[in-house]
Amino acid sequence: MANKLVVASNNSAKTNEIKNVFFEFGFEVVNYRELIDEKVFPVETTTNQYSNALNKAKFIQHFLPDENILADDTGAYFSAFPKRFGLATSRELKALGLKSISEEDNYLLNLYTSELDRSAYLEALFILVTPTGKIFKSIGKGGVTLAHSERGSYSVGFDTLFEAENSKTFAEMPMAERVIYSHRGRAAEKLVKKINQNLYEQ
Repeated sequence: MANKLVVASNNSAKTNEIKNVFFEFGFEVVNYRELIDEKVFPVETTTNQYSNALNKAKFIQHFLPDENILADDTGAYFSAFPKRFGLATSRELKALGLKSISEEDNYLLNLYTSELDRSAYLEALFILVTPTGKIFKSIGKGGVTLAHSERGSYSVGFDTLFEAENSKTFAEMPMAERVIYSHRGRAAEKLVKKINQNLYEQ
């Protein structure tokens, strides 16, 4: 398997993050839109993370059957709001009419009062579908609590709010450090190990 992955996503910011994460593990990542015209993905569920990612990967594989197609589905989970967010976080924030990443961050921060539990984490699931039909899956969790304000300049959005075990937000860590703690970094490391193990067994 060549060290090139094609991301099944229309989100350029997400693609760039994934590209930088996998670069740390020696993999090249490109967006599928660099190879074919943009497509409209099937509607995602709010309950089945595996199905969401697998359907995106297989959808793009139909158009690029000779490529290794990578897809992800990510959710945000907050102890203070167990019945909100999760896999529907992005859609929920967009439905509120928030116009920028900063507005989304401020909305979330303003939900909290002093007595609320700030425990929170992000969970990323990666699915890789190969040209031979093999499917690799990995899950990574990152973050332990929500900061009281945005911190860090290495990244934007939720990365400025979620603190890891080292008490830094993801945005306070350069990528080489962030992959150790972040949800996507941990998921990528697991996926790369599975890919390498598969190559060893061949």
